[in-house]
Amino acid sequence: MGIRFAHAPPAWAWVLGVVALVLFAVAAYRHARPLLPAPRWVLLVALRTLALAAVALILMRPVRLEPAPAATGRAVALVVDDSRSMQLPDAQGTETRLQRARQLIAARLRPLLGGDFDLRTFAAADALREIPSEEALTGGGRGSDLAGAVTAMTERAAAGEFVGMVLISDGAASTPLPVSAGTLPVFTIGVGASGSVIDREVRDVAVSDVSVVDSVAEVSASLISHGPPDTVDVRLLENGRPIEVRPVRLPGNSQPVRERFRVAPSRSAATEYRIDMAEVTGELTTANNRGTVFVPPPGDPHAVLILEGAPGFEHNFLTRALARDTGLDVDIVVRKGRKETGEPTFYVQGAASRTSALVDGFPRTREQLFRYAAIVLGNVEADFLSREQIEMLLAFVEQRGGGVAIIGARSFGERGVIGTDLGRVLGVEARGAGAVNAAAAASSRQGTRIELTSAGQRHPVMALAPAPGTDTTVSPWSQLPSLAAAAAVGRTRPGAEILALVSGPAGEPQPLVAVQRAGRGRTLVFTGEGAWRWRMGLPATNLAYETYWRQALRWLAVQAPARVAVEVEAPSIGTPTPVAVRVVSPEYEPIGDASVQVRVEEPGGATRTIPAVLDPAEPGLYRATLLALGAGVHRLDVEAQRAGTSLGRASVQVLAGGHDPEFVDPRRNDALLQRLAEATGGARLDADELDGLAARIRKAAASPTARLVERDLWHNGWSFLGLCALLGSEWALRRRWGLR
Repeated sequence: MGIRFAHAPPAWAWVLGVVALVLFAVAAYRHARPLLPAPRWVLLVALRTLALAAVALILMRPVRLEPAPAATGRAVALVVDDSRSMQLPDAQGTETRLQRARQLIAARLRPLLGGDFDLRTFAAADALREIPSEEALTGGGRGSDLAGAVTAMTERAAAGEFVGMVLISDGAASTPLPVSAGTLPVFTIGVGASGSVIDREVRDVAVSDVSVVDSVAEVSASLISHGPPDTVDVRLLENGRPIEVRPVRLPGNSQPVRERFRVAPSRSAATEYRIDMAEVTGELTTANNRGTVFVPPPGDPHAVLILEGAPGFEHNFLTRALARDTGLDVDIVVRKGRKETGEPTFYVQGAASRTSALVDGFPRTREQLFRYAAIVLGNVEADFLSREQIEMLLAFVEQRGGGVAIIGARSFGERGVIGTDLGRVLGVEARGAGAVNAAAAASSRQGTRIELTSAGQRHPVMALAPAPGTDTTVSPWSQLPSLAAAAAVGRTRPGAEILALVSGPAGEPQPLVAVQRAGRGRTLVFTGEGAWRWRMGLPATNLAYETYWRQALRWLAVQAPARVAVEVEAPSIGTPTPVAVRVVSPEYEPIGDASVQVRVEEPGGATRTIPAVLDPAEPGLYRATLLALGAGVHRLDVEAQRAGTSLGRASVQVLAGGHDPEFVDPRRNDALLQRLAEATGGARLDADELDGLAARIRKAAASPTARLVERDLWHNGWSFLGLCALLGSEWALRRRWGLR
């Protein structure tokens, strides 16, 4: 049985603490040093040090681990999993798992344990409840909170009434197991088939980031056959309407196959995609043959500011391309020339609520700048921005979480903005004079001018669908007209991703598109010049130019949080769903004294409002929990207020019931039941191993390794007397030697 400290500091703190105690004691007697002989002075310092050390040790609470007293009660809990998976067939297939559990209690457990213990029956599903007998089991629970059942029974056993727990389950737990050993021994008995079964399963349905990709999105799912190899028809449905059916070969033996579908979600309304696998005769359950993913409707458009160092073709083409994107709200500032006084003049176009702050070519304050989600600097040289404006842009990226794009050859030249302090958040470094290389020299007769890297092939910014009537086996990027030029840049910064390359004058690859995370935000670099040639040289049906720039700006803007931002994952039916709300000031400083309310609108129209509480560990973060959500789409409207004044609102929609964790791999999970039993000092038993269960329960309940408790070593009279003796001795010696 070991001795330890309940509040033990790290090793460096021990050393620092000892030194501090000695120095404090020496300082207390520094004036007495000339008045006393050295031995007496050292003795008083030692007594003071020991007294201080004793107090410090008591504050760290020394404890000893020792066996708890043996349970004095006679009760054993018979806990039965009462969730929906228990309605599935048992291993023999002629009865359900729940029926098998009832038979085990009536025919085996009551005769074996009834003579030695008082048996009490409990049903475990979403919560633990006591029932009069096993006949009251229904198998209707939404989930299997086995960890919660063990925790609840452990709390009941703290009074010493229960000496053991017998859990009958298929092991389909929908919540994590406890990581620490319990004080109540749990003996688990599994029901249901555990080996090869006939069952098809759709798992982990997901959709790519549709907030960025303009041309196509991807819906994917893992398809599994828990039995032999199989070929199955898989359907993709959009809002309940089948849009594709394909045969898929499954290898069997529970090996997943990741299947992907290309889709085009609506950009004006929510879209629901469902993947179905055809049912097969003799399947264990069809409840896991489908999975659903929800694409929420687009939110408010993201404000984007484009700053152009001079008029040009790129400005005109880019403005037209972005004007048709309902997800972006674009303001434009173009430096036209200079007045007679030498001051620059600007052309400003955009929303009236924001353009008044742009008359000088750049927002005056951080609050005005932080209204935007993304900033584009096109052909901007270093003299365009002041040092203060550079610092504001750095804060825009790193603190506000906005996105910045640098485009145009002048931005990368010898006097380009890449050479300022802003360059530290970009994906590439400046390269001296920033020579401009003719991209046309890198083109071949086949038209290959731009090459995607492996990262670029996966990145949503670079996703282009083949144009109508073109070869779908050839990358759309290789079919684009040549750029006019590409600016040479320096080394790639750590953490950056190069998405696309072009060839330099000597054929060497050089970055065309590079992205980087910086603080909370993102940056993008496009070194090409004359991308408007794509639009001029392509048929009207090929929207590669518009698609690329819309996706690039969306990727920069979508991750920029609003002042009130809601984070919630897709919930499961009937299980608690955490909601996180972040509230910041106009300068994006966290606000810790807001009143945050979450209004939940159910699929049927019913509403309820719950408060979100400040998380003391993270400023500006408020948390709430949604309980017992039913199936369907739920709308969450959040408002934050301070002193009666609204700080902002946010709305999200989530789909509950898109997947059902209760039927993920519906086979009996012996490994989970084994871990649960071992963590509590019990054992996993088969139905034919129950004869010695009564003796096992008595032995486990009395085992010191199953029930260890902490005993305080300082909480007694001896500690008090020892401390009094040290302080009293010091006082007596001080008085005897003439010290006050």
